[in-house]
Amino acid sequence: MAQSSSTNVPAVGPVTVRNDMPVISSDGVEVARAAHITGGEKTFEPDEMFFTADRYYNLRRMYGREAYVAGGAVHLRMTAAQFRARHQNPDQ
Repeated sequence: MAQSSSTNVPAVGPVTVRNDMPVISSDGVEVARAAHITGGEKTFEPDEMFFTADRYYNLRRMYGREAYVAGGAVHLRMTAAQFRARHQNPDQ
């Protein structure tokens, strides 16, 4: 399935994440906030992990390759349903 030309998703690369940044799914839903970022801000390589916390404080680990940062938010390369269905510790 081809993406629309109006969607401009960057290539996989390092992402710089700050504590409390909103985490937005690919279908536009705010699913969590970035959490437990050492020093308040850190750049994560594609194979490094960072934590997110939803409104019930369920923590999930995300790989840098699963996200990109735009407009002051972390944007996931997965839908809200995929995010909610994943375990805290994803498979590599």
